[in-house]
Amino acid sequence: MRKPKLIEDYNRLSYDAVSPFAHSAVRQTGASAFITGGTALAKPVADAVAALDADVAATDYPTPAQTAHRDELRTLVVTELGRLAKRLNLDYPANEPALLSSGLTLAEATSTAATQKQLSADAIMSIELLDGTQPGCVLVRFSRPTGTIQNLLRYSTDAKLPEENWLVATGGGRERQLGPFESGTRMFVKAAGLTGSTTEPQYSAIKSRIVQ
Repeated sequence: MRKPKLIEDYNRLSYDAVSPFAHSAVRQTGASAFITGGTALAKPVADAVAALDADVAATDYPTPAQTAHRDELRTLVVTELGRLAKRLNLDYPANEPALLSSGLTLAEATSTAATQKQLSADAIMSIELLDGTQPGCVLVRFSRPTGTIQNLLRYSTDAKLPEENWLVATGGGRERQLGPFESGTRMFVKAAGLTGSTTEPQYSAIKSRIVQ
């Protein structure tokens, strides 16, 4: 029988998923009753993601040089996630409860691409757009897949923009208010539910609404 192993290569993580996934891995590894010294093991990941979060919070519109630096910080987080997974694979090669409790992704017999294609419709978030409680705002209401720990939203006034140019918002709960925007603006929104093992966010269908 194949022993359980964690995925050690997280280079395919979406940019927006790196930080929440890393925070989940740090939190779950540190709290695990099956892993000895989980907090110390996850500290390199915690330090790397803290540096990334600080950089993102400090600059809304980074220059090309700042973007390159941010990419380096993100790559460091991904690298440390892989190192943590490798260390846990060595320490707990056949202890599936320990590996699962790390918050990292347990490897499957099939490829990631094949696994993603098999996702049911129930695993993908759906959204509803409503008038916000404040003028110029749009209220996003989520139907969250089971296991969701964080919402990831992308929104834009131009649906033809490349995905990386859409604005991003994250948070919990089942509602999120965006805005204010100028009255008459058409907003386009899509969202994904992130779990502790999400490697590629599965976005909802894009919905649009004219701001009142």
